[in-house]
Amino acid sequence: MNWAMIVLLALLCLFAALLLWFERSKTDEKLIAVIGTLGALAAAARIPFAVIPNVQPTTFIVMLAGYVFGMRVGFFVGAIAAVLSNIYFGQGPWTLWQMFAWGLSGFTAGLLRHLLERNGTSQPLSTRTQKWLFTALCTFWGFLFGWIMNLWIFLGLGSFMNWKSFVAYYAASLSFDTAHAVGNFIFSSLFAVMFARIFARYHRKLTVSRLQLQEEAGC
Repeated sequence: MNWAMIVLLALLCLFAALLLWFERSKTDEKLIAVIGTLGALAAAARIPFAVIPNVQPTTFIVMLAGYVFGMRVGFFVGAIAAVLSNIYFGQGPWTLWQMFAWGLSGFTAGLLRHLLERNGTSQPLSTRTQKWLFTALCTFWGFLFGWIMNLWIFLGLGSFMNWKSFVAYYAASLSFDTAHAVGNFIFSSLFAVMFARIFARYHRKLTVSRLQLQEEAGC
């Protein structure tokens, strides 16, 4: 069986279903603009760091977007960042895998914020504990992103898929995954709080605007 093609088709169906759901959901144009802007920012931030293998702030920006704006925004910012950045780096079957991996990283960051809110947290990254939890998650995603991307190469091996090739691919990518994780740690530990305040300020303005529109519509 061509597992690479099967999984690729499954990802296509997943993104088609998500886009259909997003289109039918109640999403105003300001939130769409936020997703597009942050997706473009995350994509553009990847280009200057291309000379340093696997060290780039894209994952950090995607995850911070998900943490501040929520799981749905985080997922779509990650997906858009992959598509836009690959206009420069080159499109291919790996783009769908990157869309999924970065989208999932943004989603899990939003999930972390949701879990913290259930424990009484109101402001994003307002304490050292929140900052280091977010930093730890970003660091972990440096490895997890690489592990997900390794799968599309492994599944394309066909009859050569076995435990030896699996271990060989993951061992060969360890240095690159470590570089990604270290980069995420540096970006999040240095800039997470500052960027979170900027994102949160805009999020508050967006929320107030949406409430005003709802009140006017009710009147």
